[in-house]
Amino acid sequence: MNNKSEILKSSSPAALAEEYIIKSIWNNTYPVGSFLPSERELAETIGITRTTLREVLQRLSREGWLNIQHGKQTQINNIWETGSPSIAEKLMKLDNTFAPFIVSDILSLRTLMSDFYIQKAIEVDPKGALAIFEKLQDLEDTAKAYTEFDYHVFRSFTIVAKKPVYGLIFNSFKGLYNQIGNIYFSVPKGRHLALDFYKRLQKICKEKQSDKVCDCIKEHREQSSLLWNEILGKMESSKN
Repeated sequence: MNNKSEILKSSSPAALAEEYIIKSIWNNTYPVGSFLPSERELAETIGITRTTLREVLQRLSREGWLNIQHGKQTQINNIWETGSPSIAEKLMKLDNTFAPFIVSDILSLRTLMSDFYIQKAIEVDPKGALAIFEKLQDLEDTAKAYTEFDYHVFRSFTIVAKKPVYGLIFNSFKGLYNQIGNIYFSVPKGRHLALDFYKRLQKICKEKQSDKVCDCIKEHREQSSLLWNEILGKMESSKN
């Protein structure tokens, strides 16, 4: 942490400050429960203005990294107790070794939620559920297109099922969802598995067979989890 050139790789002053502080917390330069240096000292260390630093500190406080109280030093939080979902997105960029845990949790969360609300959507509004796949035939064979369509499918089912809280959860993970999706769907096999899954789910909607949703999702999760393990293994190997 003494070589600032190894830390500050972002372009804007605010991004530099955020990267420096987050990496310093993650690497225990500033451990949980400890305090940041004064604004003047920290701004000089990073090489930014105190105004920019204050803006960054406020944003990191909202995300859960820091505890800011007027008249007191800024304290480092335990992010696992105070953090928002956006922290996971930054951890993916910060530490590749953490990726397997994040991916596993996201896949598990999505499966547990979707088992319920997708089946519910087909039961209450089969036509609305089927309409989610209207643009499936025009889906481009790119990582970006598949990432966007995948989010559209799972997010749209929450609307059809009239489960707004599930939709809010998806909203909170959108940045991380896109980050993970662009990695997964960059692999042709990932797109192939997804396309097969969409077609099967579309058929279930068309035939109003809501009782088949859980098995369909379970099978897709098992297949995609195996592929994810391969992808993450290659990422780890390339890093070493």
